[in-house]
Amino acid sequence: MCDKLPTATARLAEKAYSQFRKDPSHPGLEHHALDDTKRGRHRNGSWAVSITRRYRAIYVPDETGSEQHAPANVWYWIGSHEDYNAFTGSARR
Repeated sequence: MCDKLPTATARLAEKAYSQFRKDPSHPGLEHHALDDTKRGRHRNGSWAVSITRRYRAIYVPDETGSEQHAPANVWYWIGSHEDYNAFTGSARR
C-alpha cells in the first residue's frame, strides 16, 4: 500500500503503523471514527489515523477473529489529506 507514496512518507506510514499496533489510541495518531456521509467511498465502520499533517490512513476493524487469532485492524487506504477528504466525502463543496 505504501509503494505509491513518496519514500519519506512511506517510512513515516510504516512508523505510524508500528505505533498503531502498539497503541492505537496514541495521541500522535489523531485516531477517530469516520462518519457515514453517504458521499464517501470508505467502508462503514472505518476509522482514520494521521500519518503526517498531510497524509491519512483509513482502516476497518476485522471482526472475523477466532479463538486462535484476535480481531485485526485492516489498513486499506493511505493518501494525502486532500484525497482523504474526497475519499471520505468530507470535502467542502
